[in-house]
Amino acid sequence: MPSEDVAKILGNKYRLALAVVGFLVFGNQALVQPSLVRLSTDATLINSAGRQRMLSQRLAKAALAADRGDERAGAASDEMRQVLASWSTAHKGLLDDEAGDGEDRLVRDGLAALEPHFTAIQDAAKRLVGPEAAVPRDAAARRVDLAVILDHEAEYLRGMDHVVGLYEAEARGRVERFRRIGWALAGLTVGGLVAIGRFILRPAVGLIRSQLDEQGRARDELEARVRERTCELEAARERHGELLARLSHADRTSAAGEMASALAHELNQPLGAVSNYAEGCLAALAAPNPAVDEIREALRRLQAAAMRAGRIIEQVRRFVTRQGPRREPFEANALVDDAREILGGAIQRTGVALRLELAPELPCLLGDPVQIQQVLVNLARNALDSLALSQPSTPTLVMWTKSSDEGGVEFGVRDNGEGISPDRLPVIFDAYFSTRANSMGMGLAICRTIVEAHQGRIFVESVPGGETTFRVRLPAAPPDHERADGSHRG
Repeated sequence: MPSEDVAKILGNKYRLALAVVGFLVFGNQALVQPSLVRLSTDATLINSAGRQRMLSQRLAKAALAADRGDERAGAASDEMRQVLASWSTAHKGLLDDEAGDGEDRLVRDGLAALEPHFTAIQDAAKRLVGPEAAVPRDAAARRVDLAVILDHEAEYLRGMDHVVGLYEAEARGRVERFRRIGWALAGLTVGGLVAIGRFILRPAVGLIRSQLDEQGRARDELEARVRERTCELEAARERHGELLARLSHADRTSAAGEMASALAHELNQPLGAVSNYAEGCLAALAAPNPAVDEIREALRRLQAAAMRAGRIIEQVRRFVTRQGPRREPFEANALVDDAREILGGAIQRTGVALRLELAPELPCLLGDPVQIQQVLVNLARNALDSLALSQPSTPTLVMWTKSSDEGGVEFGVRDNGEGISPDRLPVIFDAYFSTRANSMGMGLAICRTIVEAHQGRIFVESVPGGETTFRVRLPAAPPDHERADGSHRG
């Protein structure tokens, strides 16, 4: 059965259980509570009836004491008046309570049988101590009234004992009924609890258990799918990284031809200096008195020129050669200087004015310096191409470094070329998008991938017909990745 149907059935059963509980509560109010109230009333009536017996006896004793005529007769008459008033009031209360209740016919009949005796005793007592006693009466008449009181008092006591017994029997009957009702309500309560446990709680527990089992199976299936998808994503990431490496290598190789001419131009100057210094040294050594200091200085300059030529060759080799990514500390300003040397020939041929704005005291960076250098060279080459196409009056290329707001380093490349139209800015970093017809459109896409792999960000700002600015922001290296010599500033 579907869980929705089971839940609906359980809901109906729960409402039925609430109705049963409500019935028991109202049954208690309708049956038990009135019985409890009546039990308290019965106790009052039984006490009143017992008090009537006691008052009737006191009335008879006071009448006998008043008839002796001694010094206590006056006090006995006063007591008789008080007892008569209390006895009459209590008798009226019994009649009113029974008339208001009107449940037990035997009690009513018993009280009705007492009425003649009560009336006879009351009338005789009033003639003895009531207002009628003010009229002088002889002793015989008084003794007749006393005899009436004594005769009827015995019958009244027997009748009152019978009424008290009826009250007690009625109270015991009510207690028994109350006990049976209590047992019935207790049985219904227990039965209701058992029914709730059997028909509501047990199915609900079973439903919850089945849902938990189903959720467990679904969780296991989801975890299996997540592991499968994770493996697929990992494989895709590896394929993407391999493809990126190939594209990066292809991008560097595509620039090899241009860099070959730049390399030849760059090497001409240091190699020419090497030749000149070597020729000067030979000439100085051929002299009768060679100037050792001059020869030493010429050799030092020759060595510096040769080392500069070696650095140029090494930079180009590392730039073109496909190498695996590295993570090592490097300095931002040194990276810009290396990029300037790589691009020096192209900058001189195009007549572009290069301005470097390198901030001191920059944080050390962590990553692959060759890849970041590739980003800077790619951005600068794009700027040179833009300047070659637009041919401004004063072509200018600005490269800078400064501290970023996040605590890292910002690289910047700006040119005053043709700019980029606003509709192309959102897709400028997409693969296969290019503003040049002879470009594959992978350069900026590779740049963004490299920057993001270094947990950095790349931005572009452009004014059509004005200038274009690229910003690359990289995080600073953690303290435990600072350079071994203790320096960490560019």
